[in-house]
Amino acid sequence: MTSLFVIEANRVLLNQAEGEPKLIEGGITGDSFSLIHHFYRGWIPFGYLRDVQGVWWFDGRKTKVTLVSRSADEFRVLDDDYGLDAKRVYLEDQLIPDSDAASFELLPGSPYFAKDKHRLYVKSGDRFHTWDDIDVETAVARMDYCTDKDHVLHLYQSLSYANGSKDELLGWLQEAYPHVQGWWQPEYNESEHGAERIQGYWYRTDQAVFYCEEIGGSGRSRNETRQIYNLVRGADPASFKVLNDQYGHDAAGVYCTWSKVSDADPQTFEALGGLFGRDAQNIFYNGYAVTGTDCDTFQCLLTSGSLGLSKDKNHVYHAQFVRTSRPFGHPDYVLEQISGADAKSFAILSDNGSRAVDQDHVYQWGGLAKKLDRASFTYLFSQGVESWAYDKHGLYNANGRRTVKGMDGQTFQAFNRYWGKDENNVFCFITGGIQRAADAATFHVTDETGRAEDASFTYVITDEGTIKKSKKK
Repeated sequence: MTSLFVIEANRVLLNQAEGEPKLIEGGITGDSFSLIHHFYRGWIPFGYLRDVQGVWWFDGRKTKVTLVSRSADEFRVLDDDYGLDAKRVYLEDQLIPDSDAASFELLPGSPYFAKDKHRLYVKSGDRFHTWDDIDVETAVARMDYCTDKDHVLHLYQSLSYANGSKDELLGWLQEAYPHVQGWWQPEYNESEHGAERIQGYWYRTDQAVFYCEEIGGSGRSRNETRQIYNLVRGADPASFKVLNDQYGHDAAGVYCTWSKVSDADPQTFEALGGLFGRDAQNIFYNGYAVTGTDCDTFQCLLTSGSLGLSKDKNHVYHAQFVRTSRPFGHPDYVLEQISGADAKSFAILSDNGSRAVDQDHVYQWGGLAKKLDRASFTYLFSQGVESWAYDKHGLYNANGRRTVKGMDGQTFQAFNRYWGKDENNVFCFITGGIQRAADAATFHVTDETGRAEDASFTYVITDEGTIKKSKKK
């Protein structure tokens, strides 16, 4: 028994640094009480406790327990995050669905990765997710890298493919895992050596299909690029067909870049443009089925980029970087409904999707722009990455989600893609700034190539994007 807890009248209490012991809420009793494991985050204790009812997770922030497992005698703790009974694995007080306790293990060489016979488990700080696209038999880790026989993965905020880092791990893998048949072995069967282009980013050899990325250099070699061949695991090169730059299929499956699309029918699947696709039953985005769509009325409104703007007769959708499944699916770009958007009246105003409206709202980069007034909102134009609009409250640049300080939206008027003004100020769209020396009362444009004048000066937009100001004679 540790002094961290005390038993009084069959109740469990937490000893505090100051004051009387505090009752632990949640239902744990003193009957057969014991401490299985505890640790501290800062000065707050957490851990697993046991009583006659089973195993409890203790949260020191709330001074409360949650019953985790009835299998108290078989319960074991691997580290501060994972607890296991005979069949299941828990992340603190949460059951990890479909986990297998018998095969679950921490991967040596890293504090971040664990695996069982089904998948990889990724834990860093307060972030946790699972990863299914892994060959668990050959999965090994080195700090924030994890690799299997085909792919390298890297952990930053979430796990992502990092096959461009293979050279960094090659020597270590050859020395530490010479007995594992993976991409670091000369006799690896699915090497990209000799791969020939099928179409676009897709390549193949006699034994494998690859999706090729071009990665830019850095430092002195920043103008150079190199090709990274990502194995399309399981794809049959003999029957593989390219659908577009993102999707392909063979006789048995559909692939989005180098990942297999779950539950997609290769016989009816078609690419809709960009990351959109469909089969006879579902709409897909970035390789993930979109729930709740009406397939017959679904429209891709913007196939380029990663906004994913689209709609059906009931909902408007955009891409969000969220969990691909609940509760612990890995994060990626998936299509989700824009809450409250009116599908019938929703329309994109700018080519890049920076501005859109429905009958009641304005949307910016796929999200609701709560501060913009729909009744007075006017989209002007997009120029490169800049996108300009105004309402009665002000003038806006969508690239930086910026309100131009000092401009009055109620009196603003745009002359062309170079100039605009309100009652008191002249604004240049090219420089993105107010021209405080210009006289708004007399300012007007003189042609459509950037020339303008006021009572005292002429103004010319140069090829370098600056303003040449000259005094009138």
